[in-house]
Amino acid sequence: MGENKLLLPWQDGKPIVAHVTRQFLLAGIEAIVVTGRGAAQVRAALTGLSARCVHNPDFAAGGMISSLQVGLRALPDTMAAAFIQPADMPGISTALIQQLAREYAAGWSIAPCYGGRRGHPLLLDRSRWAAMLALAAPAMPREALDKARLRLLPVDEPGVLMDVDTPAAYQQALAERAVTL
Repeated sequence: MGENKLLLPWQDGKPIVAHVTRQFLLAGIEAIVVTGRGAAQVRAALTGLSARCVHNPDFAAGGMISSLQVGLRALPDTMAAAFIQPADMPGISTALIQQLAREYAAGWSIAPCYGGRRGHPLLLDRSRWAAMLALAAPAMPREALDKARLRLLPVDEPGVLMDVDTPAAYQQALAERAVTL
């Protein structure tokens, strides 16, 4: 991307990371943000939000899996499941998060599905945490999912697939957001 994509403006001039975090907080979900590159700036972007930040010192070498592992380790032992949401996917809604939480059943993970493709956020059942924590970089989190215990919930929200990894993807996401406002 060339710059920290999490800090790009999304809605009302707020950075993408603040928007994504706020969606979870509005849904009544405790938010833990795992920081990596630009940790101080990401924490500053979350000022005023009741999110907790934990830092992944291995973010450069450990990739996505190491950040996910830092986040899982920061959760209380009493939690039955946890949402996994990349902070560069601003197209999710509070209503979707609440729907996934309502549809959750113990022993099952659940994710939205749009147009036949699995999206985010993933609500990961605790039964899969040990498998997630056992992965080593460059493994991807999907390698630890038990597909037999993963429920895909069809949704009518293309934002579950929206990822802003490149400048072109960011511009396209802004254009799509403008159409839905």
